[in-house]
Amino acid sequence: MNEISALTERATAATFYRDEMTPDQMAANRRIVDISAACCLEAAESPNQRLAAAFAHDRLAGYVIATRHAPDDLELDWLMVDPAQHGSGVSGLLMQAGMAWLGADQPIWLNVISYNARAIAFYEKFGFKVEPLATTPHVVPHSIMRRAGAA
Repeated sequence: MNEISALTERATAATFYRDEMTPDQMAANRRIVDISAACCLEAAESPNQRLAAAFAHDRLAGYVIATRHAPDDLELDWLMVDPAQHGSGVSGLLMQAGMAWLGADQPIWLNVISYNARAIAFYEKFGFKVEPLATTPHVVPHSIMRRAGAA
């Protein structure tokens, strides 16, 4: 479990922070690290969630949690990848695993930190588009991205 928290710490440090963040926003980002291991364990045990992990050189390289909230409410809930693995293909494999479990031909949604341009561009490669009018209750600004199902 420490390895999950450590990877989440590295991933969030690389992409979740900005200089002008408030203390509340920094605490919200820290909470992601604090709950990551428990969320992975819960996902591994839940019939409505799927945890997939990737390893490189016997070390955790990343993980994804996909969640079926309801038959028509499918979310790519977590995607965390070690920054050392950015550009290696790990993120793409994890996305494919999460989408396959949810049903790649189904409408899927996710949320992303609004200023994380790298992540937004990555998700766009998989057909996700920012929903401009969607709002979230997060302290750190998030955007909802949706991918339409097959017609």
